[in-house]
Amino acid sequence: MIKSFRLGAAGAAIVAALGMSSMAHAAAQDTATAQVEILGALTLTADTALDFGQIAVNGAGTATLNPTTSNVTCTANLICVGTPAAADFTVTGTTDATVGVTLPTTTVTLNGPNGDTISLASFTTDSSTVTLTGGSGGFSVGGQLTIANGISAGNYSGTFNVSVEYN
Repeated sequence: MIKSFRLGAAGAAIVAALGMSSMAHAAAQDTATAQVEILGALTLTADTALDFGQIAVNGAGTATLNPTTSNVTCTANLICVGTPAAADFTVTGTTDATVGVTLPTTTVTLNGPNGDTISLASFTTDSSTVTLTGGSGGFSVGGQLTIANGISAGNYSGTFNVSVEYN
């Protein structure tokens, strides 16, 4: 019995020694590098105004300007003529970075003669993300006018905000 106790104790000592040996090699250490790139300031320039051209009104309706083609589509009571143009914007910043475009989500009021107004909403863009190839990029914006029956003839205008932010 003493012999088996000695063998058992010796076996436990060997296992414990092996365990300690492997624990000594279980830890490791290395060095990592920390870095950051500071992006250049963004600038946004409105190059071209959003221009729906000229519209003849025979009743209430909507006129929608496509930002990719600058074409205006009018509903039945409106006749769209003239030379429409999407609003064109240029963004400058860090070369090859991407920026996201944020358009208005609320209705903008265009003011005209005799206190009449036209609503501008449903803004769209030809590119919601722009890559700043060579440090600059561009995008166009369109939207939809809602025109009331009996509105006064004349020029209507208003402003809207567009913003960009690095992605």
